[in-house]
Amino acid sequence: MSRRAQLFVATHAGALARADALDAGTPPQSETTFCELPDLSPLDLELLGEAAAAAVRFGHGDLEPAEVDLNHEWLFHLPPFLVEVLAEVGRAEDEELPGEVAVAWAASAERDPHDGDPLATLTEIVRVTTAAEELGRGAYLWVESV
Repeated sequence: MSRRAQLFVATHAGALARADALDAGTPPQSETTFCELPDLSPLDLELLGEAAAAAVRFGHGDLEPAEVDLNHEWLFHLPPFLVEVLAEVGRAEDEELPGEVAVAWAASAERDPHDGDPLATLTEIVRVTTAAEELGRGAYLWVESV
């Protein structure tokens, strides 16, 4: 059975409201930049961050998405370092860098195999994290509870 996940831009309060709507299966009331990420988990984003940080040579920082609160155990906040690293992939002058990051991410031994094109998924994640940076808001991952 596949699991739904959504990455989106929000304030803390907005993220809680969007998670409540998504949990209830109703359309969220707020319009924001988001992307659907079927079958992706917080670990997948952490592994992507590791591949991206190595590729853009950003050094080390917090890459682990953190739970937002006890009432929303399937809502995660992406740390600022992870957001910055992923947005930097989109700003890289090397046009081949996103493809290299996607290949490294897909080849990670810790990552479960996924259907679909990892570069297309990466491009969507970069779009959302770039919007979060530009708006000065957080990037959040909601994962459907199973």
